[in-house]
Amino acid sequence: MYKLILLFFLAFNLLSASTFREDNSKLKLAKPMHPNSHIKIFLPSIPYSYVSKTINSGLVRSTDNERGWEYDLAKEHIRVDDYTYIFELRENLKFQNGKDFTMDDILFNFEFFKKNPLLYTNIDKIDFDIIKLDEKRFKIVLKQKYEMFLTDLARIYFYTKEYIEKYNPIGAETGTATKVAGAYGMGPYILKSGFALGEKQTSKLELIANPYYWDKRYPKIKKVTVYTQLDVNKALDSIVEKEGQLDIMPIPFNKKINVLMSKYSKLIIKESTNNFTIFFNLINGNKILENKDVRIALNEAINQENLLNFVYKKEGKISPFATSINYKEVKKIAAKNEYKKFNFSEKKKKELLNGLELNIFTQDRFIFLFKGIEYQLKKYGVKLKYTITSSEKDIYEQLLNTRTSQNSKKWDLLMWGNDDWYYQNPWTVFFVYENDSPWSTIKNDEVMNTLITKFFETKTNSLEYEKIVEKILYQAREMAYTLRVPSSNKVLAVNKEVVFKPYGGGIIPLWKIELTKDHWSIRKNNEYSKKLHTPIKTQRIKNEVK
Repeated sequence: MYKLILLFFLAFNLLSASTFREDNSKLKLAKPMHPNSHIKIFLPSIPYSYVSKTINSGLVRSTDNERGWEYDLAKEHIRVDDYTYIFELRENLKFQNGKDFTMDDILFNFEFFKKNPLLYTNIDKIDFDIIKLDEKRFKIVLKQKYEMFLTDLARIYFYTKEYIEKYNPIGAETGTATKVAGAYGMGPYILKSGFALGEKQTSKLELIANPYYWDKRYPKIKKVTVYTQLDVNKALDSIVEKEGQLDIMPIPFNKKINVLMSKYSKLIIKESTNNFTIFFNLINGNKILENKDVRIALNEAINQENLLNFVYKKEGKISPFATSINYKEVKKIAAKNEYKKFNFSEKKKKELLNGLELNIFTQDRFIFLFKGIEYQLKKYGVKLKYTITSSEKDIYEQLLNTRTSQNSKKWDLLMWGNDDWYYQNPWTVFFVYENDSPWSTIKNDEVMNTLITKFFETKTNSLEYEKIVEKILYQAREMAYTLRVPSSNKVLAVNKEVVFKPYGGGIIPLWKIELTKDHWSIRKNNEYSKKLHTPIKTQRIKNEVK
């Protein structure tokens, strides 16, 4: 406690003396692809997705813009009607092994995908034809209406025939794109060692720059090491107190001051569409949770404003829904303020909750949040018992087996760092309400199922789409399917000599990151200059997606 008070006292004095400096890293950039350039990053949430988006390429790529994607291997496309898309490829495309990427590879990959689709949207239920028009153009014709097809294309990657025939990367609830190391894809980085599939992954993956990537501006760093499983406190110490062990990591919000005052790291914050999803286990958890009023009371017992101010350290916004309020549609719907408010009395909440004991399963990085929740629930006689892991794969192992009651650990509340993997689309959260999904831990809800079916068929940015999103949000809220917490900002510790602009959703554009001449991997054996130890002002990056 004394050390903490001293730390805050020092921080206050520094703030008062205006001794923070501006970040001048962009003014001393090293040349791209320096032979020794290397960064190390900790990805405790969805590492399989982050890495897949770095080592692979599709026709389009998710990105930070209003539509949520940009062209990648495709040069352009035309949507002829509700069912038909025509794509034109870029020139001189190559696989990571240097082999030419041809129209035959397009046809082969799409035919394989049709038989082995992704299992976390409705694309596995959609049939389509792929028709070659010439050596650069082809046509996709859907056999039924599906308005999320273009967004799904950002997760349909292209591989060499040898990789597909040898390793059979069939669709899964998480991902298959990092199944094995090798030059099999077309993304800016090649997976040199390790793998990450969600339920299974190595604790470390190594990536190297792809010399054949179509956009010759990228990547700018030779080597990237990704860690998927680290003790969060030790990881924080390694980026704050040392050099060369970590360059980028998300941090608990109550550790901002540690980063801000570091000799080696800086604090970067961005408004985000990422979510903290806290599941209620309505399949085989505490039977009391099957009472909707109990779930409502648990949500009502949490003072969201206090949670935001004292636990989040104001790094987020209050949302009336479990889905981030930073989604454009969700923000618009929340502004109407038409959602049902139960407003149970204090007496009613205590009657429903007193004596309730709940088993919590969570990663260590979220303990700071659960302790804030526990403090508030204790007032109503709720007791929490924790099982803690440092690895997300343990979370998946229990979560994805609960639907069929195959989970080996007993849990009532489970927290998942639900980073916005689908990007700029609330499906990132909605998919946990889908009745037949292994991600769902609720009883069958035919009203919700009907709404989700309609959601896939409705054009985005239309009035009908807004109404469907609104109904899904209301249904999930009124049934209290999850424990709501505020929508979070993305809060990162970053090495001072790393030039990095984070995206709002579940992508880290590793290929765009740059290093300065003072970065530990590039500068000669001399120590990090003491004049650079001065703390850097917090960088708050505005969300440019309107």
